[in-house]
Amino acid sequence: MPPPVARLPRNSAGRPVPGNITWYEPDDNGATLVTRDSEKGAHITCPCTPGSGTPRFGEQCPVRQRQFMTQRQCGLCTQGIRPTDQLVFIGETNAQYYLEPPLHPLCAAYALQVCPVLHASGERIEVALTHSYTLAEDRITGVSADGTMRRSVFAFGDPVAHHLAVLEFYLAFPDTPERRTGPKWLGQRAPRLLP
Repeated sequence: MPPPVARLPRNSAGRPVPGNITWYEPDDNGATLVTRDSEKGAHITCPCTPGSGTPRFGEQCPVRQRQFMTQRQCGLCTQGIRPTDQLVFIGETNAQYYLEPPLHPLCAAYALQVCPVLHASGERIEVALTHSYTLAEDRITGVSADGTMRRSVFAFGDPVAHHLAVLEFYLAFPDTPERRTGPKWLGQRAPRLLP
């Protein structure tokens, strides 16, 4: 376990909780909170505090997700990734973009080994290695009659989008990524990551 991961808040089973995960207090009703400011326009916010309440694995806090994407912070350990360092995105094979924030290589190797969902996905999980990425905005444009949210992707910082839709997450498009299946990368590259 990388030392910064060991310092993360833990769930009731003692597992470290990734920095981008949403935490729920007992009295939380799950309502979506929307606010507006001049920088992002209308956007979803989240009052959760890491380590307070119960984490919901698989659900990202939109506030921290956007922070980690713009500030190049690791989605697992929360520490910064230097601009000259390689970073890793984990997702489905041939993904065009990633909703999960980037990871340090050592944090990615750890996640591939201990996350039950990633581990069980085997060859269907791919790592994209890159030094840089371009952001876009995933915004909610409406809700259909059955309650399904309609979404559109906008250029990062698009001033028109501020008035048209509600920002939820940023999307990362890796610049010229080197792609490998998760197990292959872990087998070939991860041993070099060990201290």
